[in-house]
Amino acid sequence: MFWIGLLWGVALAGDALTFDAVTTVVVGQGQPSLTLHPWVEGTVRVSLVCAGRPIEREQGVAPGTDVVLPIVGLPEGKHPCTGTVRLEQPDGAWAQVPLSFEVRLLQPLSWRWSASDLELEAGTLVVHPSRPVTEARLEVVGLGGATVASAVADLTDPSHPTFSWQTPEEVLQLVVTGTDGAGTEGRLELSPWSYAIPHDDVVFDSGSAVIQAAEVGKLEACWGEVQRVIAGYGDVVDIELFVAGFTDTVGPAEANMALSRLRARTIAGWFRDRGFTGAIWFQGRGESGLAVATADEVDEVRNRRALYLLAAEPPISELLPSSAWKSLR
Repeated sequence: MFWIGLLWGVALAGDALTFDAVTTVVVGQGQPSLTLHPWVEGTVRVSLVCAGRPIEREQGVAPGTDVVLPIVGLPEGKHPCTGTVRLEQPDGAWAQVPLSFEVRLLQPLSWRWSASDLELEAGTLVVHPSRPVTEARLEVVGLGGATVASAVADLTDPSHPTFSWQTPEEVLQLVVTGTDGAGTEGRLELSPWSYAIPHDDVVFDSGSAVIQAAEVGKLEACWGEVQRVIAGYGDVVDIELFVAGFTDTVGPAEANMALSRLRARTIAGWFRDRGFTGAIWFQGRGESGLAVATADEVDEVRNRRALYLLAAEPPISELLPSSAWKSLR
């Protein structure tokens, strides 16, 4: 906001016209504008050029009636605005003042982070805002949505705020809020919580991805655990299901990759049919990530397995690359 005193052609008592402007906005969340506050009756003429775009307005005014001049059509970035405002009163008195200010249209303040930025057990987090920030805070959320810890960022490097916290409670969510030098606010919600469902692996016939009737009981036992976890954590995080399949080293690696993907999809589909309403993802890892290291063509039952994970965000690791998750449609 800014205020401008007028240079009068004919002396008038007090400030007959004042101004303020919205000069910094986030794209899609408003627009720049110039607002005139007349305190006398008359006619206002505005002639403004912003980034080469002319903006004109002539309007009768009365005391206490604001005139808002939107500054529209500008692209993202910083743009100079120059021009004049002239006020003419019925008795012939007039005043004119030059205008010069800068308009900024900014993208929303966004945040990046990676798995290497978070040490949940140590209680540390580094985030990377799209612009340097002047302040940032962290809220650590536990069971029932309760705040179990909070922290103010170390802004030694304002482009990479660092947080540290301590809590004995289970952490379900991390909420980062921050403000940049233009006063733009941004928010980041992380849900690092995940739960690996303990289970007995479904045994498939050789080369098959069909669940036999005798194996359904193993999945039913998992379903009860899924319901328990959703009841305990679902009020804080949106729980999704991730199913990953693995094979041993018997057979061609390419065929094992395809088979493990089909089996993971079959198990994922069983949970959907059983009543899981959240998003479900699956991937096949074939011979990657052997639970027991073996040579090629070794029949090892412990390597023919699956992982069932409940989480709010895709698990990211060398074992489970995020790019490999497929959505169950």
